[in-house]
Amino acid sequence: MQQKGRIGEMVVQDILSRLGNEYIGFHDIMIQGNNGNTAQIDHIVFSPYGIFVIETKAYSGYIKGYEGAKNWVQFLKKQQRYEFYNPIKQNEQHIKALRTVLNDSASMLPIVSIIVFVGTKSIEVEATRAIVIRESELLTVIRNHVNEKLTMQQTYEMVDVLQKMNIISETMREQHIKDIQKRGEQVENGICPNCGGALVERIGKYGIFFGCSGYPRCKFKVSAKHNKEAIKS
Repeated sequence: MQQKGRIGEMVVQDILSRLGNEYIGFHDIMIQGNNGNTAQIDHIVFSPYGIFVIETKAYSGYIKGYEGAKNWVQFLKKQQRYEFYNPIKQNEQHIKALRTVLNDSASMLPIVSIIVFVGTKSIEVEATRAIVIRESELLTVIRNHVNEKLTMQQTYEMVDVLQKMNIISETMREQHIKDIQKRGEQVENGICPNCGGALVERIGKYGIFFGCSGYPRCKFKVSAKHNKEAIKS
């Protein structure tokens, strides 16, 4: 799955390379938010028409979901179905970290969240907080943003900040992966990855889930049919 995901990112990177010189792209960026946690972002494109933060998913089959759901569903042949963490929520955390890194006034920056599915047959997703598309639609979606919202000087200044803040240390990148794996193992063992409390089974509006016994002090929860991607940064 990891190799497939990397291939999907390379496909999107190639597509983004076809944009004009006024677009400046970054790929496989790692930054640190104000909470000390690291976020690994697949693609960021800076331009006078806005900043595009892109999360890539290389999933075959059919995808269904909505932006408020914890998980989305991938449907394959022979009635196989797999849940995965809502990539809109995932990308919102990336954007939050990016705003923190850029500057104090970054809350006003025109940032567009895009979720790109590579190799997917069909997508059935209702969303207003992000644009959810297949890779063939990516260039059109970005080029449809034609109103200038930033000067080239502002664009270059943010590019300079990101270049300085990008974590290139292999040690820190390896630690990022280990942290994700550790959180997954904690959930598997019934331990809250946020506070170390016990996860207890509960029934909510959307069915059975596991929530932290420390609620409401700790609000961590995960679907009963959780996937390790559910705690991915």
